[in-house]
Amino acid sequence: MKMKKIFIAAVFIAVMMTMTSWTGYAAGHIGHILDMTYAYDENTIYWPNATPFKLTPEFHGMTEKGYWYAANFYAASEHGGTHADVPLHFAKNGRTIDQVPLEEWIGPAIKIDVRQQCASDRNYLLSVEDIKKWEKKYGRIPAGAWVIMYTGIGTQFYPDRKSVLGTDKKGLPALPELSFPAFSRESAEFLTKQRNIKGIALDTPSIDYGKSTEFWVHRVICGADKLALENIANLDKLPVKGATLYVIPMSIKGGTGAPARVFAIIR
Repeated sequence: MKMKKIFIAAVFIAVMMTMTSWTGYAAGHIGHILDMTYAYDENTIYWPNATPFKLTPEFHGMTEKGYWYAANFYAASEHGGTHADVPLHFAKNGRTIDQVPLEEWIGPAIKIDVRQQCASDRNYLLSVEDIKKWEKKYGRIPAGAWVIMYTGIGTQFYPDRKSVLGTDKKGLPALPELSFPAFSRESAEFLTKQRNIKGIALDTPSIDYGKSTEFWVHRVICGADKLALENIANLDKLPVKGATLYVIPMSIKGGTGAPARVFAIIR
């Protein structure tokens, strides 16, 4: 009996040591989770002529059998709020969102801070020189990275349409008044041809700037079979390097994009 008690005690101690070891490992290796997603509601920012998000209660209340039940119906365009773009969006034979494996949505997060430039020019375009300046200071962009443009506009003002989009109008009349910064065509070509990135992201509604009519950045990124994220949140809390970005998009068969839960793990 005495030996049995000693054995049980030893097993208990071993289990506790394993749990403590795992807890320490998790704290030291998993790190802090940063949510980079805006919740969807009636204020979610969409392209002015897109169908906005709408949530309609189907049933909220007590059932005849005395238990609570609630369910809603929702509808919206694919491209609004915190969402992902996939190649089919601007490449005729590109992959749909359900065809992109989950591992392609995970990669090192690289943040290029151009708030100062965007504060003086609402239509600022991220340049190749901006990228090279970042690399000179922090090192070459690693393979499989997400390159994130931090404009400060969406981070500071979302979901205020006037402040983010440059106009609070809706429909086609709003399009000529759109004004916000984004990537340049040259920067997109540099990243897809000379750096092996997963994709690009930013805190404004489009990877093409507000005044764009040709949408070259979309065409370059999608044509290179890369990914994009728009309207991502909390870039002020993301370090310039050292974090890993995780994207979990809704898997819509045949989808050109989808709402996504975006988060980073900061070590």
